Order: sequence, then C-alpha cells, then structure tokens
Amino acid sequence: MEKKKSGNPNFYKGMPSANPAGRTVGSVNKYTALSREVLSAKGPEIVDKVIELALAGDRHCLKMCMDRIIPAHKAVEIKHEHRDLGINIIVESVKAIHKIEEEEQETFEGEVTEAIDG
Repeated sequence: MEKKKSGNPNFYKGMPSANPAGRTVGSVNKYTALSREVLSAKGPEIVDKVIELALAGDRHCLKMCMDRIIPAHKAVEIKHEHRDLGINIIVESVKAIHKIEEEEQETFEGEVTEAIDG
C-alpha cells in the first residue's frame, strides 16, 4: 500500500516560492489585532475583575496576580573548579530559593485571608 502524499500536488521540491516577497514587515494577524483591540478597550476592567476574584479566593486569579507581583526566581549557575561542589552549590541555592518562595506565599496567603476575614 502506498503512502498518500500530503500537501498541494501542484507544488514540488525546488520550485520557486509562490510568495517571494514574504509577509510584509509590521503586518498583524487578524486575531492578534482583535485581541489587542479588546484588551485596549476592556483591559482595565479585566484587571479589576481578576484582582476582585483573587481577593475572593479564586486560586487561578491569585496565581496570576502573584506571578506578576513576585516573578519566579531562576537558578544561577556558579562556575567552580571542582564540578561536584558547583553542582552542590546550585542545588542548595535552588532549595533556598524554593524555601523563600514558600515563606512568601504563606505570608501572602495569610495577609489575603486577614483582608478577606477582616
């Protein structure tokens, strides 16, 4: 059984491009233009609603806000002559950053809970 060829049968390998100039610089996809238009018109309302839902306890909205307020830390590689020591330093740094992030998250959740209950 032969495999069915995909694509347009009128195109073949090595033929000149059907659009040699390519897409013009600065041209925008219609969906991109539509999303920009909606966000420019309704952006502040959307942000206010996300914050309102986050304060009401919506975890997804809270995560969106937290990701913007406190971005995730990235591990930084430390060069060292002894390879094993360098890896240990990176692992310990990542563990320390993770612990700090957990403490910040607990503090923030406590503050939000107090604000909601208060």
